[in-house]
Amino acid sequence: MDCFMGEAKKFTALLVTSVLLLTSCVGEGGAGKKSRFSENSSSTAQGGSTGGSAGGNGSGATPSTGGTIGGSGGSSIGSQVELMHFVDPFDGTYKKKLTIPKNFTGLLYLSGLNISSLSDKIVYARFVFGKEYEPVTIQGTIARAPGITPQTDVEVLILDMASHPFENLKLSYNLFDYNDYVDEGRVGGLSDIVSNPRDPGLYCRGLHSKDDKTFVSGVGNPLCDDAGEVCKYTYARIEDVGLSFLSGVSLLPFFPSEPHVALASNSYTGDPIATAVKRCLPDSLNKALAQTVLNLDTTAFNTSGTSLVAGTQVDSVNGDSCLVGEDCYSYFGPYRDIDKGAWQITSAAVYSDVNVTTAPTGIFKKSFGTTGYESLMFPRFGKMDINSNIEYIGSSTPFTGTSFAKTFLASAGNTEYMNGCNIRATNYDSNTQEGISSCNVTARVELFYKDINGNETIITASNNIVLQLIRSSLTDYKGEEVLYTSMKTCSSSQTCGVSECCFNNRCWSKELVSQCLEDVPVVGNKGIGISCATDYECSSLCCNQTTGTCAVHINTATDQVFCSKSPGQACVAKEWCRQENIPNCFKVKTGSDNMGQPTCALRCYNVPTFGNCTSGTCTPPAIPAVPAFDPANPDCSDAIDPPTFN
Repeated sequence: MDCFMGEAKKFTALLVTSVLLLTSCVGEGGAGKKSRFSENSSSTAQGGSTGGSAGGNGSGATPSTGGTIGGSGGSSIGSQVELMHFVDPFDGTYKKKLTIPKNFTGLLYLSGLNISSLSDKIVYARFVFGKEYEPVTIQGTIARAPGITPQTDVEVLILDMASHPFENLKLSYNLFDYNDYVDEGRVGGLSDIVSNPRDPGLYCRGLHSKDDKTFVSGVGNPLCDDAGEVCKYTYARIEDVGLSFLSGVSLLPFFPSEPHVALASNSYTGDPIATAVKRCLPDSLNKALAQTVLNLDTTAFNTSGTSLVAGTQVDSVNGDSCLVGEDCYSYFGPYRDIDKGAWQITSAAVYSDVNVTTAPTGIFKKSFGTTGYESLMFPRFGKMDINSNIEYIGSSTPFTGTSFAKTFLASAGNTEYMNGCNIRATNYDSNTQEGISSCNVTARVELFYKDINGNETIITASNNIVLQLIRSSLTDYKGEEVLYTSMKTCSSSQTCGVSECCFNNRCWSKELVSQCLEDVPVVGNKGIGISCATDYECSSLCCNQTTGTCAVHINTATDQVFCSKSPGQACVAKEWCRQENIPNCFKVKTGSDNMGQPTCALRCYNVPTFGNCTSGTCTPPAIPAVPAFDPANPDCSDAIDPPTFN
């Protein structure tokens, strides 16, 4: 019995010791999964751990420091809370990457781990945008929302965007399309080319490579420079260009503003070279296609091969071969690299010639000198809504570059696919310098709260979720774009849809613009001697009602030949009415008497005066009143110097 009691005491002691050891190994707060930016917190309020040091004082974030942006107080990175998803305000799904227009005004939901632990604090969300780390801070509210799993609720951070907090952000970067397409040989790819700037396969290239969650960097791989290497958010920027003109020693490129659509008439060949140089270049080096797109002579571009080379030229007047001594345009490809010294995708990674084994990851498919062509910039290709019987350059198989040719629609509607530059050129706002491919993107999203002194404590900072901004947008109940800044630009109604008019360089619905400029009957500009019924039919604005023909009316510094309408005839302004000699009487100075007192007299002058144009009819000019004057006792105090009349 004593032996049994001894063994029991030993077992009890061992059990107590084990429990104490286990207790000492378990901390009071759970350490959640750390994000790339997470560190242990020095704040016991959120992190539950005091082992690590704070990640800087938050005085500013620059590309070199990678710190947080905050006030003068201390900042720390918590490990308990982690952002996991946005809730898409358009379809209610949970997403790691969300794209919204920068004028979005609804509620934005952020979900994550242990968000509920923040319910006793006033939490702020700070979105840090682009490679310049531009911050936008929004106060949030903790509330419940439907979870990913049906019939469940989760705690989320709700941000009220009613104040348009992102509206003033500049969209300085480009969207690139990294979707797989069947026609490029990608198994399981899309059959239709993406045209929606909110598509999840579009990536905004506006970050440093260290902030790019798609880039796998490390000690042995600091740069995105190998063929096939993935870094879809890493900064690179290009823009569409046309032909270049040599001005002195500088080459000045034309920036495309016109699509591959006939403008002067329904025939594509009817447009002059002055229009051609405003067009997009084809995204191909095929010389014959470039001659067709730019409506040039077959001798244009002084190169013997079938492919264009950098520096090849075309005569700027006739659109044919460039001869010595002529003013010529030069070809340097359809794109220009912007700020290439700041690109963090370089070398072979810039190019990805997409096929069954090569995924779309670069900026271009193919290289051309120091730049490239067949870019992956959004949109790759697109369709335009135009009227019937208007020629344009299109293709039903756009990934075959040489398949583009002149064609037309039998009835108004959408064209076949056109080069993406056409869509970008006609969806560009020159005032904001933003278009359909413009964007901005977050380098990270931070959550923080403030103490009573205004010092910030960082709860979490992560690039695990990404917010992309695109141009301002407003859609009607049918989902169609109605915001002015998002409408197509135009120089003619030829490039607008069947129910649209080109007005003030924008395509407007005919429901808003009652009559297209091209539909207005031509009135005016008739020459002298041509029959007329109204003044407005004549270039001189003078229709002689006696002869029924346009008459002369000239009023310049050197020549005056007036219309001289008689009283009772129609007029456009008083200058077109006949001049009448109207007496104008004045009390004028005549000198002084022998006592030195001023003398004066009443003088009347016949002054040629245009009749009045009253309610569109000439009437005789009014005769001014004669001033009071007593010759026997003249009052010369208000006399004037003798007037002169021109």
